[in-house]
Amino acid sequence: MAIVNALIAGVSQAAAFFWDSLFGLIFGFLVSAIVQVMLTPATMHRYLGPGLRGLLYGAGFGIISSACSYGAAAAARGFYRNGGDIRSILSFLISSTNMNLAILILFWSLLGWKFVFAEFFGGAIIIAIVTLGFSVLFRPGDLTRLQAAYVQGQTGGDDDEPVRRTWDVVASMAWGDVRMLRTELIVGYLIAGFAAALIPPGWLSGALHAVGSVPVIGYVLLLLVGLLIAVATFVCSMGNVPIARYLANAGIPLGANTTFIYGDLLILPMIGIYRKSFPDRITWTFLALFVLGAMLAGAIMEWLIGNTLGGVSMGSMAINDRFTLVSNVVALLAVAAVGIAALAARRARYAR
Repeated sequence: MAIVNALIAGVSQAAAFFWDSLFGLIFGFLVSAIVQVMLTPATMHRYLGPGLRGLLYGAGFGIISSACSYGAAAAARGFYRNGGDIRSILSFLISSTNMNLAILILFWSLLGWKFVFAEFFGGAIIIAIVTLGFSVLFRPGDLTRLQAAYVQGQTGGDDDEPVRRTWDVVASMAWGDVRMLRTELIVGYLIAGFAAALIPPGWLSGALHAVGSVPVIGYVLLLLVGLLIAVATFVCSMGNVPIARYLANAGIPLGANTTFIYGDLLILPMIGIYRKSFPDRITWTFLALFVLGAMLAGAIMEWLIGNTLGGVSMGSMAINDRFTLVSNVVALLAVAAVGIAALAARRARYAR
């Protein structure tokens, strides 16, 4: 009976996490498909090209788009295949899960201004570290050559006529991405659900308090363990909110709690998506730089605002529930609209 209860609890929690991030998934896959079909490589290079302009556009797109790391990764894949600069694309990926307006509103209502500040400006620090690292570690032209060779290999080097830019192609492209990433998505949600349902919450705070008490290097280890707990729990995006709230109320330092929140880009299913989206050298370089940037951002946020006035907000989790319901309804309506447009485009083409 205990095993059956555990199975029910794990699957139920996985379904809850899926519901919490459904709108982010939908918009992420739709954005990815629209980018791949509607925008030309020249347009993508203009907005997400190299340099400060591309970084700012990438961060801006992330701020106003998906708050789901899976959806953001799907969109990043589309950007890369269409010729965007990897540094600007990673700026989008980082900002979409740490600087996104939707998740900042939730953190403000449920955890207070400190977490909003740490999420937003910590994300900016991580973007700076990742961008600088790529610029230092890769020689001029290497990133472009790696991208060209990788995209050529992924597409099979076809020089066929460009894809017709119709909504039925957008729908097909989005569904194709979902099918390609479905294993990572299913595994990620199931493991996140079982981890949240079966791991006692006290274990998280107890482990972090024990690590933080280690002499001399305790705080550095605390930042690292914050990331490792995110990897171990497999929780991403909106699922981080209740856990971060619990850890904050348990007295975990702000820096370690924010590194835990940043860590949703390091969970194993996400790494699997990166490996399907970018060359291996790009993937592993990003992961190493992201870990460094997240730990540095956590330490800086602790130093800047860790001891300032303002505790954890105790806003009702019902705010999260209402926001999720409205967002998911809007996202499902968007899917219906794309489906209707795709059907109309298909009928029009057959009529000709």
